[in-house]
Amino acid sequence: MIVQSVIRGVGGLRRDAVQDDVAEIMTRTGLVCAALRTGRVASPGDAEDLLGPTALDDHRHRHHLMADESPYISMTAGTYVERRRRNRAAYAFDTALAFATHGHQRPGWVFYGYVFLLGRAAGLHAEFGEEVRDVHQHPAWSRFRAEGEVAVPVRVPPRRLQRAELYTPEDVRAALRAGVWPPDPADVEDNEASGRYCAPEQLLGARGVV
Repeated sequence: MIVQSVIRGVGGLRRDAVQDDVAEIMTRTGLVCAALRTGRVASPGDAEDLLGPTALDDHRHRHHLMADESPYISMTAGTYVERRRRNRAAYAFDTALAFATHGHQRPGWVFYGYVFLLGRAAGLHAEFGEEVRDVHQHPAWSRFRAEGEVAVPVRVPPRRLQRAELYTPEDVRAALRAGVWPPDPADVEDNEASGRYCAPEQLLGARGVV
């Protein structure tokens, strides 16, 4: 078993006096798949019934059709992309930030956490993520390989979410102009400080980019 560090970018979350979507994720629901979030299915067990190679392929390559129905959650762990003369690192933070901020056009949150991997395709086991970035496990060509995705079945519970950081377009663009990267977050929700987070080092050392 492998403990894998992952992050996810999410836009459109509310955080005000009426509704705090970030605190809800970090303290109660965790990150959940679209099938549960949109009501396609009623329970995590029903979402598990949707798992499989067809759903995973649809999630990766026809996400515009599956955005509200997928039983998987896209997270990124970064990767290296082969090029003709050299390899290029595709960093997890950059991928997550682009998704969170819609290409630096809106405020967005980046969630940090970890998941469990098998080091091989997980099939129907909802306890383990699918490391679709790995050509040895998922060799079929994908134009999305550089996103460094780990597709997580059904849910990432709050205890595996370390923190969430808010980034604004203004701060991101200012950091790019100044050549200072990554930018500083505008706000942070910290599960580690609150004691809700269960550090993976209690189990195994978390792995970063491969």
